[in-house]
Amino acid sequence: MFKPQMKFQKILFTLLLILSGVVFIYSLGIMTDLYGLYQTQALGGVPGSKIFADMQGYNHNMVLISIALIIISCLPFVVASHKRRKYYIGNTVATYVQACAFVAAAVYLAINALKFRNQFLTTVDFAYYKTVAEAMNFMYTDSTGYFLAGVVIAVLLVAGAAAAVYNLTWKTKLVKQEDAILKGEVR
Repeated sequence: MFKPQMKFQKILFTLLLILSGVVFIYSLGIMTDLYGLYQTQALGGVPGSKIFADMQGYNHNMVLISIALIIISCLPFVVASHKRRKYYIGNTVATYVQACAFVAAAVYLAINALKFRNQFLTTVDFAYYKTVAEAMNFMYTDSTGYFLAGVVIAVLLVAGAAAAVYNLTWKTKLVKQEDAILKGEVR
């Protein structure tokens, strides 16, 4: 009765920790594609290159959020949620804290990724940027892939939160069924 659920929870909590690591790696690379815009500022800048400065707070916050997610994703391992047959209050609290943190991070990530993607597409003079980048041998990109990757990661965070809550619900249901069987209420 418990085997599939036990296997699921072990895999789930490991994947959620890995996902937190992915958010950390993403947060370290947020500004990489925009570094060429930053370099043009020494030459007076490309129209729209202000996005590099505008994104500094977002980048800083995402690094902090990702570190918090990693720590929070270790919490289920501390209270043994990944291997416990019966959950106690600490396991339930750890699950809800992790789910809430994932959803909050996803909302922050998605809103800002889309906001800065829009700013990038609407304010940067790409023709001038490409000319300057080629002349000065700077990195040039007009790709919004990194912004869209942030949205994909946000969706994965919400899915991870939902899976954690689903696991808790499944576990609670199984424990209630087992208790009923042990009390002789179910034949």
